[in-house]
Amino acid sequence: MRKFLTIFAGTLVTGSVLAGGLVTNNNQSAMFTRLQNRNASTGIDAVFYNPAGLTKLGDGFYVSLNNQIVKQTKTVRNDYRFLSGTPVDYVGKVSAPVFPGVYVAYKTGKLAFSAGFNPVGGGGGAKYNEGLPSFEMNIADLVPLVSGFGINTTKYSADIFFEGTSVYFGYQANMSYEINDMVSAAIGARLVSAKNTYNGFIKNIMINPVYAGNPSGAMMSAPSFFTSIGQAGYAAATADREVDVEKTGTGITPILSLNITPSEKLNLAIKYEFKTKLDMTTKVSDNKSGGIFVDGSKAIADLPAIIMAGAEYRPMNKLMIAGTFNCYFDQNVDYDGSESTDVDMIDKNFIEYGLGAEYGISEKLRISAGWLATATGVNSNYQSDQTYSTNTNSFGAGFGYRISPKIDLNLGGHYTFYDDDTKTFNHMLGSNPIPATETYSKKTMIIAVGLDFCFGKE
Repeated sequence: MRKFLTIFAGTLVTGSVLAGGLVTNNNQSAMFTRLQNRNASTGIDAVFYNPAGLTKLGDGFYVSLNNQIVKQTKTVRNDYRFLSGTPVDYVGKVSAPVFPGVYVAYKTGKLAFSAGFNPVGGGGGAKYNEGLPSFEMNIADLVPLVSGFGINTTKYSADIFFEGTSVYFGYQANMSYEINDMVSAAIGARLVSAKNTYNGFIKNIMINPVYAGNPSGAMMSAPSFFTSIGQAGYAAATADREVDVEKTGTGITPILSLNITPSEKLNLAIKYEFKTKLDMTTKVSDNKSGGIFVDGSKAIADLPAIIMAGAEYRPMNKLMIAGTFNCYFDQNVDYDGSESTDVDMIDKNFIEYGLGAEYGISEKLRISAGWLATATGVNSNYQSDQTYSTNTNSFGAGFGYRISPKIDLNLGGHYTFYDDDTKTFNHMLGSNPIPATETYSKKTMIIAVGLDFCFGKE
């Protein structure tokens, strides 16, 4: 019964909600949404994707304002035999109506200076109106537990709610230099400011024991029942629980970038982001910790190093073909929040790859579409109802329209298909292992808009 004290999860809303690795977002502009491949960008969103490519801009000042509206649904199906209505689907809604990307750059001669702001991790809030299996399974155990006392019990109920938010804002600055007509390089850094919040409750746990104090077998308060039979420990364990917790931390990401243009038709880029050391400090409000969070405690929440490569090829003036390859070095990160390596969660590094194309319909109108796939490297130790990762295929499309010589509009839509994954594990009912199988699924949809402003020299 001690498990009732620790059933609120600590990693439920961390991680990426969009394109990118386990904890990193890679969809950082409306242009990305409609093309899916921007690693070799020489436009204003190169502030994030390819800082060295900014030397390809004309001299002047540039600004890009982007927002994405993100909707994600997470579904966990669990067939634990004691859950009411087995199998049960637990649905979480992630919403990010504001997912900004703001970039500025100034190019003069061989130099370019730039800065950016965006959510490099997290970026939304997850709401589970009926909790998760790891919450309810422990409550469902009351039925066999009380029946084991020789008191016939067949039903349970509880009010369960959980909501969490996660956002890792990145504040980036770069300096780019054109070494010669073919090669440019850039150096930069990103300040990452992370914040996760957890708010929820488990209340009104009830069961229907048939005994002298409840001969009709009506639903009654579980704490009251346990008190009436002299089980004070169980009464305390089934009392109402609340969580109101915030975790915060900051870290620095050094960034190196190289851009190579072998010919007028081909542009190549590579960027390396170093591992971001990040510790999260817990703040518990009004002693509401659900029994698992300790005020002032720290946990590791590092972001992995990333190598990003890309190419853009123009076989003709109207057509541009783009390709992407990313590798997230997850094997060098402790995703369990500690330095312990007792539990290995990662078998291989997370990779991402894709292709996209843009075609100019006219001088003002361009259409584009792209595909981006991921291959996760996690094993079953990582997968749970609280956090899981599966392979994906994303498709995006949209258009760009030149409103004026100095203003570009980008509109795009994006949908991600996630592979389902299943995990069979033993849930401990006292000392007895009871098998259960969970199925994890997810879907994501994005709509993005961006305005790019050019104040270049005439």
